[in-house]
Amino acid sequence: MNDTLGAVLPKRGSHLGFGSWMRDLHALAACTLNPPPYPSTGLPRGDGRVVLTIPGFLAGDWTMIRLRTFLENLGYRIETSGIAFNGGPTPQTIARLDDVLLRLVEKVGPVDLLGQSLGGVLARDLAHRHPAAVRRVVTLCSPIRFPISTPLAPVAQIFAPFHDPIWAARAATVASSPPMPVTAIYSEDDGVVDWRQCVQDEAPGYVNVRVAGAHSTMGSNPDALTTVAVALGD
Repeated sequence: MNDTLGAVLPKRGSHLGFGSWMRDLHALAACTLNPPPYPSTGLPRGDGRVVLTIPGFLAGDWTMIRLRTFLENLGYRIETSGIAFNGGPTPQTIARLDDVLLRLVEKVGPVDLLGQSLGGVLARDLAHRHPAAVRRVVTLCSPIRFPISTPLAPVAQIFAPFHDPIWAARAATVASSPPMPVTAIYSEDDGVVDWRQCVQDEAPGYVNVRVAGAHSTMGSNPDALTTVAVALGD
């Protein structure tokens, strides 16, 4: 398939499908109505360090509010991407992220990147292209190996004509290790993407951490939040 996300429907017999997507959405609804408490003890403090957050596919900055609040309570300064709706790597989205990152770096120096789902893919791309601007990358259920197996493939195909062909040409480099530490959080319970595609090649500074929980609830998942805090505080 020749689109920038490289999204394909899961193979027959896969644990992914319409049912897994519905279970993921049900978990999100339950989490929204009754969010779990934030982890609160023994976590490293942010001391004003800047973290740029990037939302996932079909999402916006508003979907990361609980995650941002958690990190702000730990003393981080959180900056948002300015993305209200992430339809994928369009030229406008890529340009916006470049602009936000480089403006931040002019003011405060290298920053941490935290991306959820597709946001983590875009964060790794930013880290490859602007290595001097990024201190560390943390990704939440971000598929970095193409083509991405997901029940959302038909939706991704709708947006594919609007994606940046230049980004498509370098998408294969996203899975390679950028020149700074990366923590990749994944879940074998993921109902949206194949968790194996969220796992990076491990080496010193490049760590995969498995947590339990739905793809869409990672921004509220206590284990995921603890892992984020530990990774950023390293």
